[in-house]
Amino acid sequence: MGRPSVQKQRKAEVLDAFLTCAAKYGIEGATLERIAAEAGLKRPLIRHHLGNRDDMVKALAEHVLAEIEALTGRMKEALVDYPSAKDFIDTLFSRESVTDPRLNIVFQSLAQASESYPGLRLELIRVMQKLYDMASEVMAQNYPRSSNADCQIVGQGIVGLYLTQDSLNPLNPPVEWAYSAYFAALRLANTLQAA
Repeated sequence: MGRPSVQKQRKAEVLDAFLTCAAKYGIEGATLERIAAEAGLKRPLIRHHLGNRDDMVKALAEHVLAEIEALTGRMKEALVDYPSAKDFIDTLFSRESVTDPRLNIVFQSLAQASESYPGLRLELIRVMQKLYDMASEVMAQNYPRSSNADCQIVGQGIVGLYLTQDSLNPLNPPVEWAYSAYFAALRLANTLQAA
């Protein structure tokens, strides 16, 4: 048996290869052969580090969800002391908040495959709900005269604009697209009633 630190590193490398393959080919298209080729390992070593197919998908989902939760946590930390809606939107759309483009793509692949993996759907919803809740809370704090329903709708719209823009980053789109999404989010927030 290898040293624990080496095994942990190797497992992380295999998981990263699975993330890359799932981003390129989807969950079902990320075959052992493709993962092994991406990781530079023999196929049996993939199973050694990640287990059977269900274990592999579970490990990938845990990794993606942990990364998204960490992103949400960092965003929440950056927005202490009741930020303005603009602060929230600035944080979402800032160049520093650009995530690993594979995460959004694999999140979508996991959503598509969730029917085949019990419990996965609820975990995906739970993590995304945290981001929606944070957006709704910021809107409600800044627009107390607006209804909770309106704050939730606007918060979800802003997050949707962010996720769309983030999912397009692998295309290296024109910078105008990011600006348009940013200003659309600001305009959407401004539809709420100010205090």
